[in-house]
Amino acid sequence: MTNNSLKLLFLSTSVGQLGSGLGGGVELTVFNIAKELQRRGHKITVVAPTGSVLESIPIIEIAGDLQVTAQTQDYHDPIVMPADSVLANMWEYARQVQDDWDLIVNFAYDWLPFYLTPFFNTPIAHFISMGSMSRSFDRIAGQIAV
Repeated sequence: MTNNSLKLLFLSTSVGQLGSGLGGGVELTVFNIAKELQRRGHKITVVAPTGSVLESIPIIEIAGDLQVTAQTQDYHDPIVMPADSVLANMWEYARQVQDDWDLIVNFAYDWLPFYLTPFFNTPIAHFISMGSMSRSFDRIAGQIAV
């Protein structure tokens, strides 16, 4: 690592394991951004559901029930969290280790990471790669964007 390098913790999608295809384009986005930033000398670690595979990028695997995809929900549906949510477990891990990182990057299109943003000391960047699909998400993303 160089003097200007950053330690970046990526939080992946929580709708499927990386490498399974369930995460759609987010899987490729996480991989490509991680590889390029790693090539530039930054330290990258990805937090993802158990069973995830990402070529040459360190992964912290987190157990739990997968999140329901936004594409299967109606715009006005309430927020749904599985009993043992991998999304919540991933963010609890991030909370515990946040001081070890310069920046946390969220790739999940989910309400919880946006809601938690002001409660973290380490800055969180959100990578949104989908359009408006949920009233609750639109509202919380708008609050964080200001």
